[in-house]
Amino acid sequence: MKVKSNPRYDALVAELKKFRRLYSKWEGVAFRAAPLEFARLTKLLDGKGNLKIGGRWLAAGTFRAVNLSVTQETAIKESNANFTYYNFALSDVKPKVIVGVQLRLARVIDLTSPTGIRAQPWLPLAELLAEDWRKVNDAGHESQSQTFGRAAHDAGAEALLVPSARVRGGVNLVYFPESVSSREVVKILGEDELLRWLKKR
Repeated sequence: MKVKSNPRYDALVAELKKFRRLYSKWEGVAFRAAPLEFARLTKLLDGKGNLKIGGRWLAAGTFRAVNLSVTQETAIKESNANFTYYNFALSDVKPKVIVGVQLRLARVIDLTSPTGIRAQPWLPLAELLAEDWRKVNDAGHESQSQTFGRAAHDAGAEALLVPSARVRGGVNLVYFPESVSSREVVKILGEDELLRWLKKR
């Protein structure tokens, strides 16, 4: 569903460009719990699923992003967000594949650190994490958090490192595949084994 752009977008882009010096490097392993339909190597990290359905940090149809978590436990709980929100029946539970992804990123907006961009007065992080973005979208509008995510993407960030809105103490990495110039900085761990088992389906 097409939503109306948030009027704060231009101001956020300007602020984020002003604070590019606070973008940080991030290197490590993050995890994704993916439904089987997105478990193929060509789909796991292309971000087209989020482009189609949207999420907290992007409205549907705006740009591509991949939701990862820094622990497997958080990834699993995050993957059940729609199931919990819409109170789906147990018969709607679908199998998933958990994959580890090694990343080496140079331009990350870190909203988990109490200093840096998170400390800026124009960034109401608590509001971004608390808002019901689905309800805002259903009313035809882009949410505040989605506006921030779009501004971060367009201001040149490769990813957002953010507190989980669902898992206490959890941390998510929202990766923007179109913003990374080299595929060498992102690698699926156990890729050969994953490919071998998926071929047996």
